[in-house]
This record gives sequence, structure tokens and C-alpha cells, in this order.
Amino acid sequence: MDEQNVSFTSTKGRFFIPVSDSELKEFGIAREPRYVQTLEELREDPPNIVVSECIKETSFMQNNFKHQTIYKRNKYVCSLSIYHQLHYNPLTKERILKPAGMQFKKLYKPYRGEDLTNKTILFWRTGGIGDLLFIKPLLVHIKKTFHNCKVWFACGPQYQPMVETWQDDCVDESNTRVIDKMIDLPFVVSYLWKSDYHALFEGVIERCREAHNTNCYRLFTKWLGLEIQDSELVPKQTPKVEKVAYCKNILREWGLDEKSFIVLQPRASSPIRTPSPAFWKRVIEKITKKYKVVIADSPKQNEMMEQFIKTLDNKDSVYNFCNFSKAIDDTIALTSLAKGVVATDTALNHIAISLGIKAFGFFGPFPSYVRLDTYPKELYDSIEARTNCSPCYLHGHKNCPNSDTAGHSKCYEQISMSEFEKKFEELMNK
Repeated sequence: MDEQNVSFTSTKGRFFIPVSDSELKEFGIAREPRYVQTLEELREDPPNIVVSECIKETSFMQNNFKHQTIYKRNKYVCSLSIYHQLHYNPLTKERILKPAGMQFKKLYKPYRGEDLTNKTILFWRTGGIGDLLFIKPLLVHIKKTFHNCKVWFACGPQYQPMVETWQDDCVDESNTRVIDKMIDLPFVVSYLWKSDYHALFEGVIERCREAHNTNCYRLFTKWLGLEIQDSELVPKQTPKVEKVAYCKNILREWGLDEKSFIVLQPRASSPIRTPSPAFWKRVIEKITKKYKVVIADSPKQNEMMEQFIKTLDNKDSVYNFCNFSKAIDDTIALTSLAKGVVATDTALNHIAISLGIKAFGFFGPFPSYVRLDTYPKELYDSIEARTNCSPCYLHGHKNCPNSDTAGHSKCYEQISMSEFEKKFEELMNK
């Protein structure tokens, strides 16, 4: 799961005060949530979500994207991780949040396939781009199935530019939209009270062994008690017209034509799923025999990618899009213009498929089928690491226990470049 990172407007420091045992007791949750074997067991565990009260108005940012403010005396719903980052100001040590005197598990109304006709369902997920795309087909199915159902969708503001692109995808001829209300995380507790059901996916991938052998789309579908055909479990997105025009202008300045380049995302949100620069040099050497390469990442990675490109023998065929990607909808638009994408196990694979663009993925900690298996076979291919410790199914933001001295997972290093070149060419020629 890609958890949000919070920065206070008053400091760049991130030295957070631990959540006390007494606070955890008030929340009714454990410091370390239990790892379970099945979704049925997970249903019996309280989600790692808390309800807190703001005692000092405070502004902050998530992933350096947008200023948010929480207000005194309001009660907010968030993950324990975000509460940990927000409950004290790390610079002034002033208290900002405290337990609200109500436990989330007593307010939680989990959706399990009930009739949603004339009902309101609140979806939320604290994960990143891929996690949200796993949910998109479920929203479409629910909107098509239940008359006058209202869907509220909460996620981090940094992901909302992507979710906004879903609104152009009407689910029927009456122009019914996928989402009726977009909500920032954290959100005020009244959204829990005003909705009839809650669709929360905390722990479904991260702490359930079923995720080791079940595709994410099927897993999320089962979690909600729905039955959906694999052919429907493919997210679809429409890039914003103005963003496509913006990307075309950039490509024109670089002298690149549409469908003449490959978008490459070398870095995942987790270091466990991020191969080394040396690995990507070998990959780029193969791709640039026929195509130009455009590297995609966030603006804060711009300098690092500039330095990486300077080390390449074929640097004149590689372009850095990082500084142009102010939000995720910029990368979505760029991808829609590409011949294909190459990425580690990360969001760009799912974005490409949602746009009908071919995707090639490298998989280490997770087998590819748990991410890609419901997608049209003509749109993707992959290579999995084959080591004695993979797949390890490790999540989180710590380095792989077997990583090299620079923190890069070693499982990617044994991947054959000749195998990649062959499979990649076959995919592009389908």
C-alpha cells in the first residue's frame, strides 16, 4: 500500500511522536494489526482506522501536493499512520489531534453486496494510484446495477487529478457519472453517518494471505461481496483534453512524434519494488534500439533523473518528463500518446492498460498475475524475478532485507535482458 506522507507547513522535519498505548486503547485497535489467512478472518478484525478530534487548527500537505486544513473541534476519520503524523506538530510539539471518544469499528457499516438502490456508499482507500485503479471497475458495476445509487469517493488530494478523469466515462446513455462526490482524506466523521454503507479496503492486500494467490481486482470484488466478470475488471480512463494538448506541445519541442516513444517509470513508491539504476541502464539500452524513451516521475525526482540520464551512453534518446508532471493527470495524458510503457511493479502499468496502451512490467516481490491477470492479454507482458526469496510479498517503505548496499532489491538483477528484449518486441508487434 502507498500510504500518504504528511508535511506541516511550519517545518520540513518528520520526527513524529509515537502514538501511546492509552490512545490505541481508546481507538480500540492494536499497534500491529494481525496478519490473517483469509478475507473472512479479516472481516473479524477492526480496520486500522481511527476517529480523532482536532484541538488546534492546523495546515499540512500530503505528498507535497496541496495545502489542507483541519479545524478545531471537528472530528476526523483517517488511518493510524496519518494520525501518527498529525497528532503532534513535530517541530513545536503542540498537540493537534486526540482520540475523539468514539471507535471507528462501532461506526463502520461494511458493504457486503447489499442492494444499493437509492442508497449512498462511501468508498475510500489510503493507498496509491494502483490501489485506486483496482477500485474503479467496482464503482462502474455498482452504478450500472443499482438505480439512483450515490457513490462518494475519498482519497488523498494528490490522487484526485486521476480520479477526475473517471468522470468523463459515463456508465450509461443517461450520462450517469461514476462518482457523485469527491472527498479529501482525512474526512469529517459526518460522512460516515450520512452514508448507508462503507467500502474500505484496509488490509485486503497488506495483511491477508489470500492476496498472495488472488488477483487484486478479484480480491477487491470478493471483499465487497460482488460477482463481476473478468472482462469488466479493467479500469478505463479518459485523459483530459487540455493535458493531452500540453503533452503534445512538450513532445513537439523535443521533436518526438506520437507513438514513437516508450514511457518508462523506473521508481516505485516502495524501495522494495525499485530496481537499481544499473538495471535500468540495461533496459534502456534495449528499448532505444528502436524507440525513444521518456522517463516519468514526480517533479521532486527531476534532478535525480537528470543525473541518471547523464550516465547513459544513449542519453540523446532519453527525455526527462519529471519537471512537467505537476500532477498524475499529466502522466496519464503523456501515456495516452505513447507506443507503450515499461515499468517496475507500479502504477504506470495500470494507467497504460486503462488507456488501451501496451504495458511491460518487471515483477520481484509479487508475481505478475496478482496484478495483471484480468487484463486483455494483447495489452501486457512481464518478467518475474526467479530467486530463492521471491516472491516475498513484502510491502512498505523499508528496503528489502536482502538489498544491496544502496538499498536496491537484488531479485531484479538476475532478469535476462535478452528475454526482455524478445518479449518486449513481441508485445509491441501484437
